[in-house]
Amino acid sequence: MKTLIKILLLTSVFLLVLFACKKDQLEITKTADPCDCASEVSADFDILERHSQIANSVLIETDHVFANKQVIFRSSLNDAEYKWYIGAHIETGQEAFKHFTTQWIGSTIPITLVVKKEPNKICFPNDDGYDSITKTFNVYTHCRENYLLEGTFRMASKNSTDSIDIELEFKEYTPWNDCYSVDITNFDGVGSICPGNYFRVTKSYRYLHSAGTATGSCQSLGGGFRAWHHLNGTCEMKYRYYKDNDISQQVQKHLFGRKLN
Repeated sequence: MKTLIKILLLTSVFLLVLFACKKDQLEITKTADPCDCASEVSADFDILERHSQIANSVLIETDHVFANKQVIFRSSLNDAEYKWYIGAHIETGQEAFKHFTTQWIGSTIPITLVVKKEPNKICFPNDDGYDSITKTFNVYTHCRENYLLEGTFRMASKNSTDSIDIELEFKEYTPWNDCYSVDITNFDGVGSICPGNYFRVTKSYRYLHSAGTATGSCQSLGGGFRAWHHLNGTCEMKYRYYKDNDISQQVQKHLFGRKLN
C-alpha cells in the first residue's frame, strides 16, 4: 500500500513539474521591413500619346508617336523637383506636354529628365537624391507601312482557350483614298467582314478606334471597334456586335492575344 502511495505521489510531482515548465509560447509576429516598399530616387518616366485633340481622349503608353498628336511625358516619382530637356526646350513639373507637327516626321527625338528629391538614407545610405535618364522616340506619319495594328491577330477572352483570328487590313476607298479605312474580318468568329468603306478610324501609334456604323454590311458592328498593341506585346480588342444583325442579340467582346503577322 505504501509503495502504491509513493508511486502516485511521485507521478503527481512529475506531472506538476512538467506542466509548470511547459508555458504557452507567445507567437512572434515578424515586423515588416520598412525598406521592402522603399525605392531609390529614380528619373524613370513614361511616354504617353493622346489619341485625339479632345482633352479627355484615350492616353496610350508608347515608345513612338504619330505626328500631330499631343505627347505627355510623365515622371514615375512623386513630390520631387523635375527638369525636362526636350531638344532645346526646358520644362519643369511632374508632367511635360509637347505637340509634334508634321515637320518632325522621320525625326528621332531625345528627351532627358533630371530629378532631385530628399533620399531615404535609412534604406539607401548611398542614394544622393539625384537621378537622370534619357529616352528617345521616333515621330511617324499616320500612314506608315508596317502599322502595328494591321495584320492577323489571334484573340481570346480572358481565361479562355477558345481563340479566333481577326484580320485588320487597311485599304484605300474612294472618295478618301487615304489610310483611315480598315477591313475587319472574322470579328464574330464565323468569317463576317466589315469593309472599311462604311466607316473611318482614328489612329495612334499603338491604338485605333472606329465609331462604328449602322448601315450596310457593317451594321452588326454598330457599337464601334477599339484595338491596342501594348508595350508588352499583348494585343487587346474591345467591341460589340449584333448576331445575325438582330439588335436583340447583342454580343460584347473584350479580347486579348497577340499579332501573328
